[in-house]
Amino acid sequence: MYTDIKFKIALIDDEPSFLTMLKDFILQRYPNAQVNTYGSGEEAVEKIFERQDLIIIDYQLDSVNPAAMNGIQVLQRLKQMYPETPVIFISASENPEVAAHTIKFGAYDYLIKNEHTFQKAEILLNNILTHDSLKKNLGTQRFFNRLLVFLLIALFAGILIISFTK
Repeated sequence: MYTDIKFKIALIDDEPSFLTMLKDFILQRYPNAQVNTYGSGEEAVEKIFERQDLIIIDYQLDSVNPAAMNGIQVLQRLKQMYPETPVIFISASENPEVAAHTIKFGAYDYLIKNEHTFQKAEILLNNILTHDSLKKNLGTQRFFNRLLVFLLIALFAGILIISFTK
């Protein structure tokens, strides 16, 4: 359904094999997607220069390097730069408190790394693309509604002018 739409996704995970698998999965389902991968939060914050349509972040980016920014810190920095961009967290932690914590800080959703992760990510991506499409259509609809109101006012004013000049 959304395979022809062009959109940008940033994937941030300190596990290179997972990054590759997720990128390959997304590109297989959405060939027109532009997928950029980052091995750390610092790299992502430094290199993301334009709004992404979606950002997917590993919650425990500091598991390999304890001095690295964790997922929440990356989320906060990216939300400062691009507050409207939806962010999905992916983590091996099944702790509901962790999921609630990410949502509290502005994440769109939280996925657990398991055998269903990619399918759930696809569902979320479709939801996000649908939402973006609806927002764009709503903007177009508003424009045409305003144009219609303007034309009706102009028509009504023209009728009034003609009736007063007779």
